[in-house]
Amino acid sequence: MGMRIGSKELTRLAPGTPPPLSPLATEKFFDLSADMLCLAGLDGYFKVLNQAWSQTLGYRDEELLHVPFVEFVHPDDREATIAETAKLGRGLKTINFRNRYRCKDGRYKWLAWSATPVLDNGTIYAAARDITNEVEAEEAGRHAVHEQRTRVLEAMGGDGVVPVFQPILSIPGLQVIGFEALSRFHIPPMRPPDQWFSDASAAGLRTRLELHAIRRAMEQVCNLPEDTFLSINASPATLLSEDFADAVTGLDGARLVVEVTEHATVEVYEPLQGAIDRLRRRGVRLAIDDAGAGFSSLKHIVRLVPEFIKLDLFLVRDINVDPVKRAVVAGMVGVATQIGGRVIGEGVETEEELRVLVDLGVHCAQGFYLALPRPLT
Repeated sequence: MGMRIGSKELTRLAPGTPPPLSPLATEKFFDLSADMLCLAGLDGYFKVLNQAWSQTLGYRDEELLHVPFVEFVHPDDREATIAETAKLGRGLKTINFRNRYRCKDGRYKWLAWSATPVLDNGTIYAAARDITNEVEAEEAGRHAVHEQRTRVLEAMGGDGVVPVFQPILSIPGLQVIGFEALSRFHIPPMRPPDQWFSDASAAGLRTRLELHAIRRAMEQVCNLPEDTFLSINASPATLLSEDFADAVTGLDGARLVVEVTEHATVEVYEPLQGAIDRLRRRGVRLAIDDAGAGFSSLKHIVRLVPEFIKLDLFLVRDINVDPVKRAVVAGMVGVATQIGGRVIGEGVETEEELRVLVDLGVHCAQGFYLALPRPLT
């Protein structure tokens, strides 16, 4: 149905309906698309190509149209390409199929394909995208992970992981009440411990490395001074490991503190709470590390009700000149008091920082100003 204005009749379109594209507009879209669009036949030949093909591979259209397309495919990918073409011949669509196509200059580029067959006329409507850079990035990532895994396994295989112990002192009396077990890596490349644990996470070895570090620390518990506790670091995944309980044998539970170090959100707390309850029945106490660093540590405090809250280094650094940090720490002291816990100020590096922590009622402190990490001898 249409309407007439003067001598012209206009087509009435439903609201929101765009006007139909002209064949010229459709052809222009096909030719200007950045994707490699084509019509191919089930006989194995290209029929129509847009200009993205010559821009990507460097061939003239006639060079691509007069040779079976499988001839341009990398020899290692031809079998899979033939099998995928056979699926199209059975009426099945192709989504994100990858293969390598030879360029005019002899190089190969990775293409990702989506294709739909029309069996009535034996035509395949297909779009390919150059993903060479993506594939190379994926390969570089896999290589990096392999190197990370190799380095971490090498560190665990010998004496590369060396435990050191930093005193934790009560304040203001400055009496040593415990030691935090830390790891130093005496193996090239020489990097901070956090980088080693980050590499282990990327390589899927975080739990293994944490357990190895805990076992190395437990080897020295015989040198632990009387009336002090040992604090070890463990992520939730390590706490849930079947090997964790065996790794911490050899020390009375009342002298062991487990610091939960995970910053990521714990989606389901019940298994973690169960593991901690079993430890507590042995007398083991819990600390939440890096409190104040983000929402996750605060949620850990609420859900796990720790005996110790360890302030994040950021809150302690320059607290003597930052009233906002002082207010946050005062709040943490209030939380600890309400749940029957104690606050540990970590990373104390100056006398002024220590004085402010004492004034705010923080119970314990550790840091380079008080004592350096060292072996237990």
